[in-house]
Amino acid sequence: MAEARERTIDYFELWQEKMFLGEEFLTWLWLCSEIDSGFAADGGPKVEIWFENSLKLQSGQGPSKRSVTCQNAGKENGTEWPEAFTAVMKNKKVMNGRLRIKSEEREWSLALPADTLCPKSAKLMAGAEFKDDEDGKLSKVGALLDRVVYYTELTGTIEALLSMFLKLRLSPEWASEELPRLRAWVARWTREEG
Repeated sequence: MAEARERTIDYFELWQEKMFLGEEFLTWLWLCSEIDSGFAADGGPKVEIWFENSLKLQSGQGPSKRSVTCQNAGKENGTEWPEAFTAVMKNKKVMNGRLRIKSEEREWSLALPADTLCPKSAKLMAGAEFKDDEDGKLSKVGALLDRVVYYTELTGTIEALLSMFLKLRLSPEWASEELPRLRAWVARWTREEG
């Protein structure tokens, strides 16, 4: 019995140890969405992402934890985040953001927290609509099934992007190409705005 307890995985501890991956993923996703015109994960459809109006960034743990919530300073889907870029230069990472994801004819609006990477307040902004039949019953069932399909597509898109990030993050290109590219872009942006 004691041997079985020793092999038990403490999932909460594991989750806390690996939470930095969600922070790095959201930070990378945000910066790449500002630089690039879109993503194409593993031969899938092109995905466009932009952070809408709010970003929460954080550094440190426990008593030394410091966080800041930043608002988009103007453009609807543009690069107007002076406080957020300054926070990134001070090693803060994105903890939560309100974003839009567009893939083919679908577009979602959602909040994405780094600790779970589970979409919150997800809304389908563009896509197929279900028409009412005479008694309304078929359309309610159809609308529910459509929501399930759309949510599954959304989580699949997030998983594909996360997979793309992890492959890059674990490759030699992360340190030699991607990280310098992101740092140079943030530094250039903050110099131009400052």
